[in-house]
Amino acid sequence: MAQHHTISGLVGKLVTESEVNCNADKYYEMFKQHEDVPKAIPHVFSAVKVVQGHGNTSGCVKHWDYIHEGRKEFVHEKTTYNDETRTICHSSVRGDVMKSYKKFDSILVVKPKANGHGSIVSWTIDYEKINEDSPVPISYLGFFQSSIDDLNSHICASQINLD
Repeated sequence: MAQHHTISGLVGKLVTESEVNCNADKYYEMFKQHEDVPKAIPHVFSAVKVVQGHGNTSGCVKHWDYIHEGRKEFVHEKTTYNDETRTICHSSVRGDVMKSYKKFDSILVVKPKANGHGSIVSWTIDYEKINEDSPVPISYLGFFQSSIDDLNSHICASQINLD
């Protein structure tokens, strides 16, 4: 389910949300621990490394290499974690995305489903365009939707292999 909210011509918010079969803690921890994300979904994220701070503590800066619309791109993002709500905020500070946006925050939230089986995973893009010619980042919404689906498949396959 994708939603688009425009606050003004330059500022907006996009949301994609999906139900997944895997455990909320496992899904959240995969992104928090981050090292295994490129191994799990290399066609989406090709590499990640911590460039400042400690990777599992709020305030660290990570360098992500990723594939967006068939192109290799990178971003440096400052990460904050809220383990209680299983929320990770990635605030872009440098990289390809900053060519079009003054602000580009991607926020991952993972909630366990009420019945205890599976999770609800959402990515929110909170952005501010550099100018009116900058595109609304709809293509990034598709990118995050792919990461939800593909990481779910990877985690579920890993859980089956462990059983």
